[in-house]
Amino acid sequence: MTIRRLMDHTDPDFDLFASPFYLIAHADFKYHEDLDKVMAKHGVDRTFYRLLTVLKQEGPANIKVVCKHALLKRSTGGRAIERMKEKGWVQTTLNATDSRVTDVELTPAALKITSELQEVASRQLRRAMDGLSSAEIRQFDSSLRRIVGNLSRLQIE
Repeated sequence: MTIRRLMDHTDPDFDLFASPFYLIAHADFKYHEDLDKVMAKHGVDRTFYRLLTVLKQEGPANIKVVCKHALLKRSTGGRAIERMKEKGWVQTTLNATDSRVTDVELTPAALKITSELQEVASRQLRRAMDGLSSAEIRQFDSSLRRIVGNLSRLQIE
């Protein structure tokens, strides 16, 4: 299969189902298909999960930073954080150095739920990567990081 057939949407032989971003989207869909069901049993949707895992890793952080890392629009993340606050999963405080900024932190209850869900996500990731060598996984990671970097610095128009 030629690179043009994989990469050039204008090529008459372009194969959507073999194109890299179709395959990435398909893998992401399949990865989350089972995971979403498990999360729902805990009252967690994908938005909540993204916020929980980012907050667990980053610790207390301002909403803007959390939303950026969780790949969420600020408005979407802000509404979700308010719902999480109602559940007792996060606490918010005004930033000590800039009162215009709100910091968010997980509660012990949210840390417990996040740890449980990360165990399930870990099993799903191992399932997804089954049969790949460590070198292949490192190369895959490296390639994805390069693609993200490219898309972060180059605009389409």
